[in-house]
Amino acid sequence: MVASALAFFRHMWKPLAIAGVALVMAGGAGFLSAVATGTSAQGTKTVTINVATGPPGPQGPQGPPGPAGPKGDTGDTGPAGPAGANGGLVCPAGFSTGDLVINHPGGQTTLYTCIKD
Repeated sequence: MVASALAFFRHMWKPLAIAGVALVMAGGAGFLSAVATGTSAQGTKTVTINVATGPPGPQGPQGPPGPAGPKGDTGDTGPAGPAGANGGLVCPAGFSTGDLVINHPGGQTTLYTCIKD
């Protein structure tokens, strides 16, 4: 009985090892997909900056025009690539997601981005 089990594993260790590695990789991909799709689009904090408005500076002198380059041929349009996965924003270490509010003369702009902790 033991001899037949050893003979089986002697011939089957490579396919079993490949199957084991494939299962580990599939599990890791599933985990990463769950983490990427489980992120919310709501910032964890909000930072507001105000852009000051000052008087415009003097106009600089106009430079000479450069030479015109040769017109190139238009290439063919390639096929569309496959649609990618709907990923979330992943911030590097020391940063977290947040809303950056920029007040400027034209109004207010909010960006969802990584902000340093």
